[in-house]
Amino acid sequence: MQALDSAALLSLNRWVGTSWTFDYLLLTVLESSLLKGGVLVALLWWLWERDASDRSPLLVARTLAGTLVAVALARGMQNFLPMRPRPLHDAALAGRGFRLAEDIPATILEGWSSFPSDHAVLAFAMATAVFLAHRGLGAFALFWALVVNGLPRVYFGLHYPSDILGGAAIGIAVMALVHGLRVSGGVERAVRRFATERRGLYYAVLFLVTNQMATVFEGARDLAEAGATVAKLMLQRL
Repeated sequence: MQALDSAALLSLNRWVGTSWTFDYLLLTVLESSLLKGGVLVALLWWLWERDASDRSPLLVARTLAGTLVAVALARGMQNFLPMRPRPLHDAALAGRGFRLAEDIPATILEGWSSFPSDHAVLAFAMATAVFLAHRGLGAFALFWALVVNGLPRVYFGLHYPSDILGGAAIGIAVMALVHGLRVSGGVERAVRRFATERRGLYYAVLFLVTNQMATVFEGARDLAEAGATVAKLMLQRL
């Protein structure tokens, strides 16, 4: 499996450095939260507002819950599964002709496990939510998740292809499972009542969570890391 993974990555990575324009284009995509997550979030908002039925708030709640569960699962797997170095940190790949792009720091994501790709988990979870609401847009969203979120990360050696495919499988499975869960009528009525009677708060929460979805929870991660650092310093002083 590792041999096949490495061969697939190297077949794509060998083009790095052959075209400055293409490398710059993919690097722009790699770093663009607007393209990676913003488009998928926009599709979700469009479908949520397009659906005027009473079930819309429950659909929104399922999507947010599925996203949070999928991301938490991916983070847990990265933290507790055996460490898998990123391709650009693999000395064996360097000996087989791996090319590091000029604008990618050699130490980027050093110490972070490669499997699964949390970018792929999040992107495919959102794309699956789109698909469950609208098949045509969903097919586009899944294609977008693969090409925009997956391709650049393999091309530049941030992930192996199996990291992307594994992340995709996790995101799809979790979102489909959450959307398929049966909920009681009381829960559904409570969600609908919150969305209608507390409409301002409903949209405020929706904005904050979907903003984090579009940016791969970057702000939330920064706050969590800062909190962990402060807690660690306080414990050291006790």
